[in-house]
Amino acid sequence: STPRRSGHPGTMADSMEIDASAAAAAGADHDGAEPQAEGTQPMDANGLEDADKGAEEVLPELQLDIFDVARSAQVQHGLRHGDYGRYRLYCSRRLHRLRKASKWTHGRGRYAKRPLEPKAVREPRHLEIVLFCAERAWSYAMQLKRENTQQEPRPRFHLLARLAKASHWASKLASLCAARGDKRTELEANAYAAFMSGNHHLEKEAWAAALGAFKRCATICTELCRVSLADQVHLYRQMVAEVEPSIRFCTYNLRQAGELTGDSAQEDEFEGLFGAEGASDILRSKLEHVLQETREKQAKDLNELEYLGERVPIKNDKTRVSILRSQQLLMDLNTMLHGEGDKAVGSEEMMGLFDKLFVAYNDALESVRNDLRQAAKEHSTRATVAESALAKLQAALTWRKLHYTVRRTLLLVEKHRKGSGGNRRRSSPEDLVRLYDGALNSLGEMAKLEGYKEEETLMGQVAARVACAKAYRCYYAAESYGAVDKWQEAQVLYERAAALLIEAQTLYEEYMGACISAGLDDAVGHGEDNAALAQLGGLIEGAKARAHAQAVLLALRGPPAVAAADAELKRLSIDGDKKVAVADVPLLHRLDQFHAADAEHIIDFPPRLEVVACKPILFDIARNQIQVPDLSARTTAKKSGGGWGGWFTRS
Repeated sequence: STPRRSGHPGTMADSMEIDASAAAAAGADHDGAEPQAEGTQPMDANGLEDADKGAEEVLPELQLDIFDVARSAQVQHGLRHGDYGRYRLYCSRRLHRLRKASKWTHGRGRYAKRPLEPKAVREPRHLEIVLFCAERAWSYAMQLKRENTQQEPRPRFHLLARLAKASHWASKLASLCAARGDKRTELEANAYAAFMSGNHHLEKEAWAAALGAFKRCATICTELCRVSLADQVHLYRQMVAEVEPSIRFCTYNLRQAGELTGDSAQEDEFEGLFGAEGASDILRSKLEHVLQETREKQAKDLNELEYLGERVPIKNDKTRVSILRSQQLLMDLNTMLHGEGDKAVGSEEMMGLFDKLFVAYNDALESVRNDLRQAAKEHSTRATVAESALAKLQAALTWRKLHYTVRRTLLLVEKHRKGSGGNRRRSSPEDLVRLYDGALNSLGEMAKLEGYKEEETLMGQVAARVACAKAYRCYYAAESYGAVDKWQEAQVLYERAAALLIEAQTLYEEYMGACISAGLDDAVGHGEDNAALAQLGGLIEGAKARAHAQAVLLALRGPPAVAAADAELKRLSIDGDKKVAVADVPLLHRLDQFHAADAEHIIDFPPRLEVVACKPILFDIARNQIQVPDLSARTTAKKSGGGWGGWFTRS
């Protein structure tokens, strides 16, 4: 039967016609009887290859500063502040503009893939397309890394996929630059591809592959530093500084796994990796995880804490980790004090370590309080014993926290007393008094702690530190009174400071002598040793003499208001005329007289005005005495005739 024909295109009839024509074409190809124009000769395979080679166009080498372009875009669009989301959106917009400008889009409607081949790369913008594809994938991965703080599996899977995509695009860029770029562009592309590959392997914890990739990147950048100009060297050095911590971290992990042998002393390098300059976000997250695991392993060995010669058990893991963290911070503080000395006193770095130390103590105390609340809910003998141990642990941690609070306050006192240099002025005595008030409050809380207040030696040490702080406080309070010319009050306070200093020295010899002679610097704070107390004694003696002299002068002269009124009274006289005091006459006009004054009046400036004779004025007053003669007779006129004849007599 004949199939029905439909008017709609694509029906069965049309398909049969198409199949028939396709079969005819196939038969013609199979027989090789393709018609040729008259006068033409058939061309063999070698002729076709020669024609293709002649038709190939010789393309020039392209140049692209990969690190310069990438770094400039990162700094200008978000990565200066760690905003990877903003940088990812910029990369998307930049890719769209590059594709439109180079006319390398993927179709107008339906997506049509157009891969970049070496023959199609005609300008640097084609290389930038591949570069920003890698940058977009990498920035998206870093954004996911920042947002996935809970280490959830699905965002991590997405993160690994984006890092793999970034490594793929970077490898594609390296292959294109090897075929179409110059030597410098090729080397930069290889270093960039190694860096992306290293980040991918680092996140997968493939330490050996990551180490090889990072070392290859560092080697290429180091060699480029040697042969580059000064304006390009800083980019390569920045890349070397960025991969160096990652190399050390991979080396450390390989050594821990036994895959890499080396000196055991190099394992200590891991402690300095976390704060290393140039470390990437992937490396920082890995370091945080490894540091936490290391502390947990060390915390398993920290099962007890000493409390007044007694070992108190620590059963909570959070408490162990916090106490271990505080011990590490204390080691850093002691290293800074012994290593840098007075330069480190009151520095921002040291104050930051103290803040971290107090955070660690607060975390430990919070964990202990939670355990105490849980133990209080149970009513058993075991719960009672655990509650007693937790109370002792809380007292021990509170004692240590208050002790280092006092030490931090004394370091701040030393910082404010000396000033920080530059344009910053020294602090006023009132500021130092307030700091010592805080130290006395902390020492007072230490004296009230349960268990410690029954220890005579410890309470004696606290009393010695309290007397020392009171002596310093009294001295600076006297200084504040002296600053406002209240020398009598200042003199009394200096006497009180001297008495407190004697008491502090006595208590130090009795209770603190053993600690200081044994070299236990941790027992006392800055300014609490014998040398500091002796220096304070010298300051108090000199201040007492100065206050006594100023008080005598003040008694002779009176207060400032009384002295001013007395000087005004001396200028007055009974006759009502002001009497000029000797002190008001300039020294230039009384060289034969002596007058003791604090500020001698040598000359008047500006000079005083003096009365001088003015030019005489002459008034003519003789005119008022002249007698004017009577001339009325001469001024009388004759009367003329009247009537009709007067008209004729007028001339």
